[in-house]
Amino acid sequence: MRFRTFFCVLSFAAATTAIAQKPEEVAYFHLNRVKSGTVAQYEATRKQHWLWHKRLGDSWSYYVWQIVSGEATGAYIVSSFGHTWKEVDESDQLLAGDEDPGGNVEPYLNSESESYYRYRSDLSLAPKVFLPPAKLAVTRVMLKPESVNDFLAGIKKINAAIGKTHYPIVGATRWFQLVTGGESPQFLLLADRANWAAFAPTTDKGLDDVMEEAYGEAQGASILRAVRRAIRSQYVETWQYRADLSFLPAPK
Repeated sequence: MRFRTFFCVLSFAAATTAIAQKPEEVAYFHLNRVKSGTVAQYEATRKQHWLWHKRLGDSWSYYVWQIVSGEATGAYIVSSFGHTWKEVDESDQLLAGDEDPGGNVEPYLNSESESYYRYRSDLSLAPKVFLPPAKLAVTRVMLKPESVNDFLAGIKKINAAIGKTHYPIVGATRWFQLVTGGESPQFLLLADRANWAAFAPTTDKGLDDVMEEAYGEAQGASILRAVRRAIRSQYVETWQYRADLSFLPAPK
């Protein structure tokens, strides 16, 4: 039962094939834990903060999510996708100036943390263009350092089996590998969900059945054992998209 949720999410991967992307495509995640009783102030100030970005001519899109399940329920995630490391440097330089005091959210935070991940297009089943879904099923996977390669190889074989067997699936899945800002080796799986109903299985067939159909009973079971043994721990939560708090710059 320990790995059931992770493989349930994985087995509902997107039908679209992964499209090759830039070798080092960077994703930024900023966790904001808001002080009790200051949610309204935080949200109003977050909106004001984006006006500062707009005045600076910031070209990054920032998608804001609110965590709606798990121990961090109520916290906010500010995210941005599809950057190079050079662009991260350029963004730091752009935002290094004095910020409008009216847009500073820090007085309303209990804590915050920033992390950078590398997008793994070779593991993902998603279109290249990111369109934020209403919800994200998020699985944070901690691996045993000596088993990272086994995990990566296994995920690729699982994706191939899903395609080969035409397994009924919903929503895109994107894998990210932590570069800095947390415990490692760590991978993050973001699975698109249109609503809560989309979390329900669409078939009684499980991942073990899919692997057996694709590779035979012995080989399919062996692949899954290697992946499961590589996982040290996992944590699952749900993020809800907050379009009203997000920043999408006007197209040039």
